[in-house]
Amino acid sequence: MRYLVISDIHGEMEKFERVLDKASYCPESDQLILLGDYVDRGPQSREVVKKVKSLVENDGAIALKGNHDDLFIRAKDEKKALVQWEMNGASSTFDSYNRNAEAVREDQEWMSKHLWLYYETDKYIFVHAGLKPNTPLEKQDEFTMLWTRHTEQIGLGKTVIHGHTPVRDIAYYEDQIDIDTGAVYGGKLTILELPTHEVYTV
Repeated sequence: MRYLVISDIHGEMEKFERVLDKASYCPESDQLILLGDYVDRGPQSREVVKKVKSLVENDGAIALKGNHDDLFIRAKDEKKALVQWEMNGASSTFDSYNRNAEAVREDQEWMSKHLWLYYETDKYIFVHAGLKPNTPLEKQDEFTMLWTRHTEQIGLGKTVIHGHTPVRDIAYYEDQIDIDTGAVYGGKLTILELPTHEVYTV
């Protein structure tokens, strides 16, 4: 079985579909793992969320929560989160929903119930932004998993795969790998295949 891992799609629906095609994604034989940040800044957040919902519900994909997704979810109930979301690309997301508040709320509810904070296998820990070094998973905090940016060794005996911090090409640091190649900033959307470390980019 292949693990196919993608992060920080940010409404870039065309790149999302093309990179899945480029990797010859097959739900029967591949485990797709999405590392979050489906919404904001890019032009088609609603379409990306719809695709993520389909991949989770029909293909068994694992979808993690990114910091943008967290703001999107919490904005429905928390004024502070709404203000922060508005500063981080909410307008493009609203536009993709044609300002349809009911449709936005429906996806906020779905994401609040179906997005994971992390996913662990025998060799890897998948998370949106990263982890605190030398801190067991059960003692990690949500803010770190969604927002941290660092390159030190994590020291948990497994390779940590994350996105969140844009890099030109997939970056290897100690025992962590950053796969956010800046799709929404004119960069590439990347799939990392594990365990082969084959890379597919669009």
